[in-house]
Amino acid sequence: MEPVVSTSIFWMALALFVFAVLFELYLRADKITKKHHEKPHSDRIDKALAYFRKNKSEKITNNGWQKITKVSDATATRDIQHLVEFEILEKKGKGRGVHYVFKNSK
Repeated sequence: MEPVVSTSIFWMALALFVFAVLFELYLRADKITKKHHEKPHSDRIDKALAYFRKNKSEKITNNGWQKITKVSDATATRDIQHLVEFEILEKKGKGRGVHYVFKNSK
C-alpha cells in the first residue's frame, strides 16, 4: 500500500508550483498592460508624428514615413497600422494611392 502522506504532499507541492507560475504570469501581464497604457507607442513614432505636425503635412504615406524614421517598409507599415488602430491616423484611398491623415483633420 502506498503512503497517503507522500502522495498528498506531492499534490500540494504541485498545486503550489502551478499557483506560483500562474501568479508570475499574471504579474508579467499586468506590468506589460500598465506599460502599454502609459505609453502606447515608441519614441520613434512620437518623433515622426511631431515632424508631420510641424511641417503641416496633410498626407502621410508609407514612403514618407520610411524616409523620416529611417525604417524598413515592413516597420513603417506596422507603425502606421498601429496609429490607425489607436485612431490617431485615418486611412484614405486604396492601393498605390493610399495615404493617411490625422484623425481630427478632414
